[in-house]
Amino acid sequence: MLLLIVLSVILLGVAIFALENAQMITVRFLYWELQSSVAVVTLAATAAGVLIAGLVGVVSRLRRWKRDRAAPMAPRFMPLPSAPRASAGPSFAGGIDGAHGSRSGGPGSTRSVEQAEG
Repeated sequence: MLLLIVLSVILLGVAIFALENAQMITVRFLYWELQSSVAVVTLAATAAGVLIAGLVGVVSRLRRWKRDRAAPMAPRFMPLPSAPRASAGPSFAGGIDGAHGSRSGGPGSTRSVEQAEG
């Protein structure tokens, strides 16, 4: 939404600039020569810039799309390897761990569910 507002303000500024400068000018490029108002030249240059930026954006998106399609699908979440249990006795989620004498499985616990259950 912010991008749309910024672009609208910029385009409004270009339009006001173009309308305020209605003098005739001569544009020369290589072998071409064109006589037109500053308004037409300004609006044409702005439109050309928008088209070029849009084409660059489309090419970038196509390259990214092709790269993502060609890449092998990797799992989004890799399971963490489970560490061997240090305590000898059974532990219940939220209970007291016999080997360590501390609470396990409660809020803020670093033990996994698999470690707490078995």
